[in-house]
Amino acid sequence: MKNSFFLVIPTQQNNPQRLKEFSIKALQQWITELPTANPGLATRLLYEFIKDCNAIEMDSQMRLDALELVRPSALVIEDYLRSRLIKTGFPKEENDKKILDVLVSIEKEFTIGYWIVLKELTRRNVSWFQGKNAALAIQRCISGLSSIVISHFLMGMSIPDWVWIDLHSLYKLSIEIKKDTTKIVNDINQSNKASTPEECYKQILLLSLADPTGLMQKEILLVYSFIETIDFLVSLKSEPVAGQQMQYIISTDEDKPPYYQDSISVKNDPAALYIDFTRLFKALQQKEKMISAIEARFSPMYVSKNNSVKLSAELLDYLGQRWSGIDFQGALFFSDRLDRYIAIGLDTTFDLQNSLETDTEKNLEFLAQSSSDQLLSCVFKKTGVLSVGSLVSFRKTDMPEYKRSLGIVNKIVVSKQNGKIDFGMQLLAEQSSAVSYRQADASEKDEPQKALLYTGNEQKSEKSYIITETCMLEGDSIHLFVHDEEGFPVALKNRKNVGLGYWQFECQRIAEKEKPAQTKKGYDFI
Repeated sequence: MKNSFFLVIPTQQNNPQRLKEFSIKALQQWITELPTANPGLATRLLYEFIKDCNAIEMDSQMRLDALELVRPSALVIEDYLRSRLIKTGFPKEENDKKILDVLVSIEKEFTIGYWIVLKELTRRNVSWFQGKNAALAIQRCISGLSSIVISHFLMGMSIPDWVWIDLHSLYKLSIEIKKDTTKIVNDINQSNKASTPEECYKQILLLSLADPTGLMQKEILLVYSFIETIDFLVSLKSEPVAGQQMQYIISTDEDKPPYYQDSISVKNDPAALYIDFTRLFKALQQKEKMISAIEARFSPMYVSKNNSVKLSAELLDYLGQRWSGIDFQGALFFSDRLDRYIAIGLDTTFDLQNSLETDTEKNLEFLAQSSSDQLLSCVFKKTGVLSVGSLVSFRKTDMPEYKRSLGIVNKIVVSKQNGKIDFGMQLLAEQSSAVSYRQADASEKDEPQKALLYTGNEQKSEKSYIITETCMLEGDSIHLFVHDEEGFPVALKNRKNVGLGYWQFECQRIAEKEKPAQTKKGYDFI
């Protein structure tokens, strides 16, 4: 790997006077004085530091020591900037795009620093000691480019040109210099204490094959950490894997991510690598150890990191399907290619179904066009309104407001046009109704809570369900009010987290307790 397409090394300046700034003692003082309480200033100072470092000629050992010393501070800033990006949904604000630009600039410049070291060390035959540095530099380069890929996944944006081919080339270089399986100490926040260049490479390959367009932003980081704990179950081969129905191919000479193809149509390509999932598929057949029993995928309490890096059952099923080569396609809801009006959230849907007249001033609906049989496309006027897991109701433009289908957003694709979002849905119901309820022990003075009622069809026996914003109703009975009718008691069971902050319960009407007969009393005036 003589040159990098993406990691372009700047012109080096010979300035011996400035080398003092990058000595261990000077850097330790600089890190101590870094204003961490002011993230904006700390980010700017870090970026300027690494950019200056890359532009000055220095010994490769000195450069590597400087990079490793500053690395923990850079990772703290990276985590902070990413936390800013995942706070809100799509479309993103202009400020989020500025944050992404700064984040990627830091990640790129830091990776260029390691690439300068690696290129210098691999220019000639390296000694045993220099070989250790080469292994460190190449692992950090692969990790750095992987970080750039992840940051773009978080924003739903396409990966910059030349990033993938540089990743492939760096992995091939690690094999060439026989450092692909050399263990390198990881950062403090990682699950494994050490990892090899090959393991880092497999980690970003598996994340790409997981199709991040179907993951919540916080799940992208969680899945990446999870892959770190199971990537030893996956191996890379130089020829198609026998017994796998789908072949997972890495075209190492092309600037594109891995992809899968039916084994029948695969031709052996000497320039390609193939991913062997055999051991992982066997492990997924006994997946109980990988599942967190207390977490649900779309619960607001669901965190992006946990100590054991376990996933919810729903998320692990999603990954198993993607890694099995099952293409992530939604149902053909929009094959008629007609426009739809959509509304986001339970409250908005409730208001639209509960009102007889449309209040156009509230702008409760957005007009969306069908961009494919599975996807709708919309230019949103507001930012942060949509996420994987969002509850959405929709109707054809010629249908009344109350005749609405109900679904959960399961895929988001950010178009290059400003504010344009393509999204797919998992259908919950063809028709829902706005209802309200009180808990059994509530007073009549208590305000009824909003909910949506619909009928499902499981194994030819129709069941009724409600969706609420609370998960605390399992096993309870409530008083359900449909339209203007008098309420009736309903028992709730089989709680299921179906959307981001929304819970589904199966409803079963129960007989009302008869009021005790009043005993007759005498006349009070006698």
